[in-house]
Amino acid sequence: MLRRDILKGIGGSLGMLGMAHAAAPGPHFAPKAKRVIFLFLNGGMSQVDTFDPKPVLDQRDGQPMPGPALKTDRAAGNLMKSPFRFARHGQSGLEISEIFPQLAKRADDLCVIRSMHSDNGNHGPSLLMMNCGHNLPGRPSMGSWLTYGLGTDNRNLPGFVVLCPGYPVLGPQLWDSAFLPATYQGTHLLTKESGPEKILQNIRNAKLSLGEQERQLALLDRLNAGYLQQLGHEPQMEASIASMEVAFRMQT
Repeated sequence: MLRRDILKGIGGSLGMLGMAHAAAPGPHFAPKAKRVIFLFLNGGMSQVDTFDPKPVLDQRDGQPMPGPALKTDRAAGNLMKSPFRFARHGQSGLEISEIFPQLAKRADDLCVIRSMHSDNGNHGPSLLMMNCGHNLPGRPSMGSWLTYGLGTDNRNLPGFVVLCPGYPVLGPQLWDSAFLPATYQGTHLLTKESGPEKILQNIRNAKLSLGEQERQLALLDRLNAGYLQQLGHEPQMEASIASMEVAFRMQT
């Protein structure tokens, strides 16, 4: 019996973690950063109202857009400057909108990137571009690359967690590991729910006790050894097995 057959039998519970994570192995160097929090707002505030003042936009306030007529679904209005004032803060003189008076006090701790741009305004490709670096699917997400680079010190918890009340446009593609091992894929938590059973779906096996699951994993370990002797290393299957082991440890 191959372990693929066993996985098909038990994959409906622990496997539903989506092959998310084994404990990601340690990095190949000593990084300075220990953790990364990435806040992505699907439909967030405009850059011209927050950290990127546009003097030319202020000068052309109320004027029609220069150049050829825009081909949009609705009639395009005139240009409008930001209604918020900007001021320089900190020794760096970073320009920050009046929207963030407290954040402005930490101006010298911030790094603002204003050179990044994209020529695609559609929601789906834009979300992929921002989260995966390309406007077509099939590339690892930013979180997957960070987990790949930083590793994790906790083998009992996922290294890459996605806190999202629902599914945004494109959903899991935005935290997919693509061609990286499945262990670097994001684990999605439904933050609109309460209680661990609902926040992390299928965390518990409704049919098997912890003891029974532990015996299953022990059996898998023995079968894995024989499988590897016959067919050699298989990264995707190894990641699937390891993710189930993490799911088991998260229950205990």
